[in-house]
Amino acid sequence: MHLLLLSLNYYPDQLGNAPILVGLAEGLVQRGHQVSVVCAFPHHERGAVDERYRGRVTAREERNGVKIYRAYIKEGEAGMRAKLLNYGSFTASSLWAALRYVKGVDLIFTPSPPLTLGLVDIALRARFKAPFVYNIQDIFPKVAIELGALQNPLAIKAFERLERLILTQADGLAVICEGFKRHAVALGAAPERVEVIPNFTDTELIKPQAQSAYRAKWGIAADELVALFSGRMGYSQALGDVVGAWRLLAAEREALKLRLVMVGDGQARAETERALAGAEGVTFAPVQPRSSLGELLALADIGLAPLKAGLGGASVPSKLLGLMAAGRACVAQAEPETDTAELIERARCGLITPPGDPGALAEAIRWLALNPQERREMGDRGREAVVAQYSEGAVVEAYERAFNAVISRWTQP
Repeated sequence: MHLLLLSLNYYPDQLGNAPILVGLAEGLVQRGHQVSVVCAFPHHERGAVDERYRGRVTAREERNGVKIYRAYIKEGEAGMRAKLLNYGSFTASSLWAALRYVKGVDLIFTPSPPLTLGLVDIALRARFKAPFVYNIQDIFPKVAIELGALQNPLAIKAFERLERLILTQADGLAVICEGFKRHAVALGAAPERVEVIPNFTDTELIKPQAQSAYRAKWGIAADELVALFSGRMGYSQALGDVVGAWRLLAAEREALKLRLVMVGDGQARAETERALAGAEGVTFAPVQPRSSLGELLALADIGLAPLKAGLGGASVPSKLLGLMAAGRACVAQAEPETDTAELIERARCGLITPPGDPGALAEAIRWLALNPQERREMGDRGREAVVAQYSEGAVVEAYERAFNAVISRWTQP
């Protein structure tokens, strides 16, 4: 099988779904398949194109047997207008790059976002005479509407029509949770063409360990309890609730020996740093190398996965699986019966608090700080659940089966 992976992000991006796509592509190569990737220039971490690619239109590389074709993307991710220019530029350049460089494709696989890449899929299906599988990583435009980033009624209607078109035109859909499958079917996708395949986390890279070298590196005392946020600091993260919770814990912080560590970059980082300026017991750090992810997550005593209201069923935070793999208890913000809440309840690996409620978040952090035995047991159960259900090998195998099934349907007379 020759798979064309069409994706906004890929190596060396470290946040979001980029590591998952790298693992999938390289895992398929190890299984004897050919994989070509058309992706944007690296830009996701900081909202700016990597210096090595500035002034270029395309770039060709190869890494671990995967052929990579990078294409132009307009810089800037602050605000919906900039985001649409960002997505629109890559939609056009990715089509051009795929038509110019890629030959003989058996299947096209495209994760969201952006939704507009589904139009590229439709065009490439006609060009290559090959089916396409659309991968729902989050639900757009629902997420943008929930965040208040997309408010124009005409734009909302246009994107909703485009979403319905892509989901019904796709020859197969891969979704990361049952809630996404229900969403796709409600918009007209055939249930038998929708496969639920969760994102994996690297259970070999991320393993439970008692201590982290980051304590000494960042001057964190051995007896301090670390509440860790690690990941992209975007507007879908309820970082304002983290700020509010930390202020509520200020009077108890020293007695509880708490420290808040915020690791990552993104549009909301500067605002979050300003809000916490002068607060005691706070450490900010930039994105760390992926090779150090296990060491970083071992720093946590309590892992934070904050989400804004309405997003617990429209996005499953990848950071949550990483914390579970590290054997750390988690606090996630999600409404009841969302996939995020159900994941934690099923694994019994943490606490769930309502989005928009800093007081509940503060109370959850306080409870975990005061109950070390329960905290450790939650971490152990999280690790067990991830190894059993979310390992890289199991997920790559599930995708391979799904891809072969779509190709088989396509080639049947």
